[in-house]
Amino acid sequence: MAPWKLPSIADRPVCILGAGVLGRRIGACWASAGYRVHIHDPDASQTAGALEYIKRELWRYKPTVSPEDISVETFKDLKLAVKDAWLVIECVPEKLELKIAVFTELERLARPDAILASNSSSYKSREMTTKVRSETAQRMLNTHYIIPPKIRLVEMMTSGSTHEDIFPFLEKQFRSSGMLPLKVQRESTGFVVNRVWAAVKRECLMVLSEGVASPAELDMAWTGMFIQNGDPPCAMMDSVGLDTVSLIEKHYIEERNLPDTGVIGFLQKYIDQGKLGAKSSKGGLYPPGHTTKTTGHKTTSYENLQAPSLYILDLGLANEPSEVYKRGRILVGSADGKSPLRTVVDHQPMPDGIALNPAAGKIFWTNMGVPNINDGSIMSSNLDGSDIKVIIPSGVVHTPKQLAVDQQNQKLYFSDREGMRVFRCNSDGSQLETLIQTGDWKKGFTEKTLWCVGVAVAPREGKFYWTQKGPSKGSQGKILRASINMPPGADATTRQDIECLYSGLPEPIDLEIDEEGRAMYWTDRGELPLGNSLNRVSLDEAGQYGNRQILARNLHEAIGLALDKKNRHIYATGLGGTVYRFNMDGSDRKKFYEDQGAFAGIALCTVTRGMSFAIEVPGEATPLSLFELGKALEAAAISTDNARRQSAGQQLQAWESHPEYYVALQTAFLDKSLRHEIRFLAIILLKNGIDKYWRPTAKHAVKPPGKQLIRSRLLQGSVEEEENSLCLHNALVTAKIVRIDYPNEWPDALQTIIGVTRASKDGNPVHLSGALLVLLRVVKELSTARLRKSQTALQAVTPELVQLLGEIYTEKTAYWQQYFTKGQGDEDDADYAMQNSLTALKILRRLVTVGYEQPHLDGMVQGFWSVSQNQFDQFLAGVGQESWIPVPFQDLVGKHLIQFTKLHIDMCTEHPASFTALPNSIPLTRAYWNLVKEFSEVFEKSGGIQQVSEKTPGGNPKHEGPLSEKLALKGLLLLRGCVQIAYQPAQTFKYRSPEAKNAEKEAINTIKTQLFTNDLLLDIVQVIISKLFIFRKSDLETWEEDPETWESNERNEGGAYEWAVRPCAERLLIDLLTHYKELGKPLLMYCDLATKVDMDIVTKEAAYCALGCAASIVHESFDFDRFLNATLVKDTQIQDSMAKLLRRRISILLSQWIPIKIPKSSRPVVYEIYRHLLKPEDVHNDEVVRITAARQFKWIADDFEFIAEDFMPFAADYFNLLVNLLNEVDSDETKLAILETIRVIVGRMGPLMSQFGDAIMVVLPSLWESVGSEEYMMKQAILSIMSTLIMALRADSLRYQATIIPLLREAMNPDSPLHLHLIEESVELWKSILSQCSPPLLPELTQLVELVLPLLEYDSYIANQCLEITKSYIVLAPGDMLSDRLRRPAVAALTKTLDVNSREQNRLGADCLELIIRIAEEMGGVQGVSIVVQDMVEIGLLGTLLERLHSAWEAGQTTGPNRKPSKINSLKETDYFVLLARIALADPTLFATMLTGIGGSFEQVWPWLSTQWFANFDCMAEAEKKKLSCLALTRICELPSPAQELVLARLQDYLSMWTSVVTDLLVDGAVGSDTLIWEKRSYEVDLFEGETPLEKEEYRYTEKDPVHNVVTYDFVRARLQDLVQRTGGEQAFEANWAVNVDKEVLLGFQKLSEPQPRDQMGS
Repeated sequence: MAPWKLPSIADRPVCILGAGVLGRRIGACWASAGYRVHIHDPDASQTAGALEYIKRELWRYKPTVSPEDISVETFKDLKLAVKDAWLVIECVPEKLELKIAVFTELERLARPDAILASNSSSYKSREMTTKVRSETAQRMLNTHYIIPPKIRLVEMMTSGSTHEDIFPFLEKQFRSSGMLPLKVQRESTGFVVNRVWAAVKRECLMVLSEGVASPAELDMAWTGMFIQNGDPPCAMMDSVGLDTVSLIEKHYIEERNLPDTGVIGFLQKYIDQGKLGAKSSKGGLYPPGHTTKTTGHKTTSYENLQAPSLYILDLGLANEPSEVYKRGRILVGSADGKSPLRTVVDHQPMPDGIALNPAAGKIFWTNMGVPNINDGSIMSSNLDGSDIKVIIPSGVVHTPKQLAVDQQNQKLYFSDREGMRVFRCNSDGSQLETLIQTGDWKKGFTEKTLWCVGVAVAPREGKFYWTQKGPSKGSQGKILRASINMPPGADATTRQDIECLYSGLPEPIDLEIDEEGRAMYWTDRGELPLGNSLNRVSLDEAGQYGNRQILARNLHEAIGLALDKKNRHIYATGLGGTVYRFNMDGSDRKKFYEDQGAFAGIALCTVTRGMSFAIEVPGEATPLSLFELGKALEAAAISTDNARRQSAGQQLQAWESHPEYYVALQTAFLDKSLRHEIRFLAIILLKNGIDKYWRPTAKHAVKPPGKQLIRSRLLQGSVEEEENSLCLHNALVTAKIVRIDYPNEWPDALQTIIGVTRASKDGNPVHLSGALLVLLRVVKELSTARLRKSQTALQAVTPELVQLLGEIYTEKTAYWQQYFTKGQGDEDDADYAMQNSLTALKILRRLVTVGYEQPHLDGMVQGFWSVSQNQFDQFLAGVGQESWIPVPFQDLVGKHLIQFTKLHIDMCTEHPASFTALPNSIPLTRAYWNLVKEFSEVFEKSGGIQQVSEKTPGGNPKHEGPLSEKLALKGLLLLRGCVQIAYQPAQTFKYRSPEAKNAEKEAINTIKTQLFTNDLLLDIVQVIISKLFIFRKSDLETWEEDPETWESNERNEGGAYEWAVRPCAERLLIDLLTHYKELGKPLLMYCDLATKVDMDIVTKEAAYCALGCAASIVHESFDFDRFLNATLVKDTQIQDSMAKLLRRRISILLSQWIPIKIPKSSRPVVYEIYRHLLKPEDVHNDEVVRITAARQFKWIADDFEFIAEDFMPFAADYFNLLVNLLNEVDSDETKLAILETIRVIVGRMGPLMSQFGDAIMVVLPSLWESVGSEEYMMKQAILSIMSTLIMALRADSLRYQATIIPLLREAMNPDSPLHLHLIEESVELWKSILSQCSPPLLPELTQLVELVLPLLEYDSYIANQCLEITKSYIVLAPGDMLSDRLRRPAVAALTKTLDVNSREQNRLGADCLELIIRIAEEMGGVQGVSIVVQDMVEIGLLGTLLERLHSAWEAGQTTGPNRKPSKINSLKETDYFVLLARIALADPTLFATMLTGIGGSFEQVWPWLSTQWFANFDCMAEAEKKKLSCLALTRICELPSPAQELVLARLQDYLSMWTSVVTDLLVDGAVGSDTLIWEKRSYEVDLFEGETPLEKEEYRYTEKDPVHNVVTYDFVRARLQDLVQRTGGEQAFEANWAVNVDKEVLLGFQKLSEPQPRDQMGS
């Protein structure tokens, strides 16, 4: 017989015998991976149930194939089921005899290569082989599935004869189907999981039976220890310690008299080998370094007793320049970076190398001192930093670097960089000997290839190693070694045993030797790609090292290195301020302690630490599958565990970029077997994702196949959905997609929706409801879309839609009307009919206004308009007291009425000409006014329309109130719309035909003549003032119940006139008074009557309301000044229970009149009134009165005619009263209003605020501390007041900086949750502070500069403000900005601003960079500029600048279709040349050196660069930039040969430039004049009027700029004369160079020495 071979699985099924609970789950596992599945069961109901289960639950099994690729068949016939199967799995009942019979039958029926598996959990497959041949037994095994889909573990166990090839083969198949295979190493009853579970069950039952704990307590403990925070059992035993575990088990065995089943002996083997777990360097059950790794985690938990402490050197470079050489530190941190760094030694001069001797408890380190001075030293201390000693004093070694300890021989090895030596000494510094000397530092130490840096020792090998780093980024580094013992007769300079192991390295630094692992490691600080790296080489048996292996790249200035051989980790440090940790192979890079210093050396020390075995290690993101998505949605939607909800939310967010995420969300939503909450969350996430990821240009956009699948299922989600909220949100999703995709990507979208709606019209009312809801949302979406194509597409189908919806509306309305009037039909059907007619009405009223250009010309619109009027009266009768509509249904009828009102108002506002042309529109409007009049009679008793917390489906506020009030409000809005038709017609650039223009004119005339008659106008004014302005009883009740909330709502209501009758009436009155000024007379008569002393307060309050509305109209005919002094002053003193109404109204009235007509002489009276209204001791000044007064006084103080001196007598009282009120109120909104009033007063008081500043600055910080962390608006207001105060007090505000700066630092902290909310106010305050500063700045203020640099990458507004701040720091703190700590970060951040899309940002960034160069020259001369230029080169700025300028030059050299595009525009080109000009003007030699270092030789760069530079003069709009470039190019003439000849080759360009620039700058044609020369000023004098200290300092720097203190003509003449002399004199110059210049150009230049007539200057 041929040997058995593994089966082929192509086109062959997996067969499951048994369709019960596990059988169907196993089938789902295989089907989800795309395998064909056969399920056999003699019971047809079982197979049917299996099919239904797989169809419903398959998503939980993480399907990896599309639904159409799922193949599951069921069989009753066993022979057909197993035919061609490559794998047969029995899941029959747990009866051995039955299983034996099954396998006997399978031997006969199945293919001879098929694998036969049993899912039995209690019987071994060996027991089932008794009646099969041995050839069959080798194909049999147990495959025990635990509980899919929740647990996907499958245990594989041999039958004793199972062919070994089966296990890896099945393992591969299992993994491909999303399962986790585990091979049981030997036959075991219960396999692995069930054996462990049996023990757990047994112990749990014993705990319960003995009364040790209750079931709930036991489960709680288990969850806390093993589920939420726990580790797997083996990892946990390692963490506890195997010796401890052994003792515990022995105790249990003895106490319970249990048999020892070999467990103690098993543990003892590990204990005898010293493998105790976490506390042992040899590991335990797991190898070293793995100690407490938890399931599914790739990172080790560092509750490891062998995890080292990190000793790290900080050079101190982050300090002030004067402090750098005395602020170095030794820091101690933890191996996982979680413990904060603590300082054990500080105030060291540039510590660089460190090594430990843990046995002796000592730290050794090197101090470099000042690198170019012979002042290095070697130090020691205890591990805790105590007992610091100098073991090699300063001056004995020059610049000691890395340090190594030979533990075996108790020796220290260290290198001396500038000293060019390697030393060795005892641990106390004695017996210092020089081992290597590569040069004599006394003769110079500039040859960096001789510098010795890293050092390591291999005592067993008898060698020591060192690095010679070579020039920075120079690729001349070496690694060398020599014998520990000096060869006889040799010394450090003559020894011959030196081996160069590697050369040509970028810049090797620190070394480590692993003698046990036979490998050498080193860090390299050189240039990428080989530098800034971690490297390793292996040592072979012959003692030779192999090829270099780069373990890690892209380190940040790699320096220190240390090996943790116990836990198999490598630690490295970067000078940029990072600690790295890697596995020994360079994998699993981690970064710790970033930006906490400039790190150099690092050493490790294992310390004893506390032990814990509840380790929580973050895991990796879960792969997306329907199963995992279902779990995440369930946790996020319904879990009561906040941590679990948060974790699920993060997981859902992480999946947003997955291409199948939104398809999966829709699948979950459509699965009606899921809970409502889960489906609701799924559709909400889908809806939110449409805006972000549906458009093809979006990052991680939904792919076209996914879009197609989602679109194909959209209508299903609404038409077949019975839950209203789910139906609604699915409709919203549909509408969003239609808006984006219709008509281009989804051309049949509307026709599909229309077809579904038409098909549902006479069928299931639920389906019709869903279809109409989709149509409603789509119409709303398209009608409000910004793209014209969307509205045009909607208009194209409007006639068809109007006809269909008209039919639906008519039929459904007729049905429910007949039911309620004649009793015909069914109540439920009538209910559905009402809802569907309402939805159809909502769509229709939108379509007739947005779907037609001229609605009145369409017959269907005319008919619908008439229906709306006829049914309005019918429906209105249906909601009255004698209604024919039952009460439960009257609300729906009322909603129909509201839709009619919206139709009428929309037609009025959107199509004025159509409104008046449609039938009976004027009578309709008058009928609306009659509704308003009827309602005005009960207005005083009405409860009003209130905004409720619930929102409409569109997200708008929802309002509830009496229908009569809602209809009256709509009537007022319609009247306002009519006023706008007559007097404020909409302006448009759209073409209108003559017919359309005439129709609009007719509409205007109709409104003016037929609607707004004199009688109607007087009636409206009288009703509004006497009825609708009356203060209602419900308002007073709400006022007294919650004064502060009522005041806030009432204020907001004034702005929401569309939702409240009284504010809307106010607007209508103002509209009418504005256009019918004759109405002012009856209004004033009424007001005069109302102000009589015997008039009740409520009526007077209404009259004052009208007077306030009419202020801008009646001010010329009404003596408000007399009224103020004679009436209002007295009214504020009235003592009456209703006096507070009048006082509140007076506050509002005065703020309405103050900008119109209150003379200067009466302003103190106004101030006195408000002061009186703010006083709490008056019982009638309740909270509402005082809050209103505080709020309204803002307008008094902000008025143009407010005079601070007149307000001074009142100011102190006002501030006290406002601050007291601020402490009294609770609402943040109210506090913000009071703070805004204070801010306005502070700003208007100006310098006079100096008397009150201290009081304000006492309140603000305490208020800041009192507000919660989320109350950002309060903190915004506080920052704004501080900014205003600073600008008011100017330089006098400096005394508050110490108080303000901590708050500013908190607000600008990028880690704060409030950072983004406070950033605008923060930068404004920051700018205000700096504007009032003179050098030197407070250290605390200077330290803030580090917070501004990251903000340069924010949006353009913030970035521009921060660039202004950066510029201020450059001016006010130049020394700090040029320090090593800030200079390069500032240049790097500013460089990024040159590439953003905002031109203003580009300009400001370039200005700051230019200013840095100027300041560097002023403070450090050429050397200072050289340092800045070096930064710009290393950052890449200058290289990029030249590369882009070259692209611009290339673009100018090419034409036609092959023309190369320029990478920059002319404006950015000018920015670049300004920076180059500053460098060249400072020092042309430095400029030439820079060009040579970046772009090649000067001879290569100058020709194209100068061509482009001269060409750019035509693009320079500013005279200053032209002059700057002129001066810079002129200085380049100073360069010697060969640059001199290159310059002279462009002599004509130079002469043209000089002529143009000098001529433009002449003053009245005078020779040698220059319009850009600034007048010298004395800086001892005070500031000019309006000038800030910052502006004065900026003037100082600008005044020193050669652009403003050097005369261009004189500058050019001197250098030209020098150039002429250097070329051999005038004759030689003319003969060799001037002869090549055009005569007209020469003549123009020569005329510069002659006075220029003014007319020539102008030309």
